[in-house]
This record gives sequence, structure tokens and C-alpha cells, in this order.
Amino acid sequence: MKTPSEGPNQAIGEGYAMVAVGMTFALTLTGAALLGFWLDRRLETLPLFTILGTFVGMAMGGYWLWARVTAESDRHRERGGEE
Repeated sequence: MKTPSEGPNQAIGEGYAMVAVGMTFALTLTGAALLGFWLDRRLETLPLFTILGTFVGMAMGGYWLWARVTAESDRHRERGGEE
């Protein structure tokens, strides 16, 4: 049986939370790549720091994504939901 807090608004909220996770990953990746590109232009080392920034951004965003999804999965499991 559903509790009052498990209505359609909760599903919408969870959907927005996952959209926010994806946007954060994309912005982290883009920000790190742009920072690397800016550094390359200043030091005239194109494409060294752009590539490095892209990989660092993927690592940072990926770690944050993994941590957020893991926390959400744990929260869902504690509420007694299906995996």
C-alpha cells in the first residue's frame, strides 16, 4: 500500500533529481574542458590541457554521479522499495 508521501509528486521529484545529476555531470565536464582550453591558450600548449581537463572533468563528474546514484539507491532500499 502506498503512503501519502508516495504520490505522483514524489516520482516527479525523483525524476528532477536525476536530471540534476546529469546536468551536474555535463557542467563539470564542460567546465574542466573549458578551463583546460583556456590554460592551453595562455601557455600555447594546445591540446594538452584541453585533453587533460576533459579527463579530469569526466573523473570528477563520474565520481560525483556514482556517489549520488549510490546514495539515492541506499535511500530507496531503506524505504523498502524494489531494487
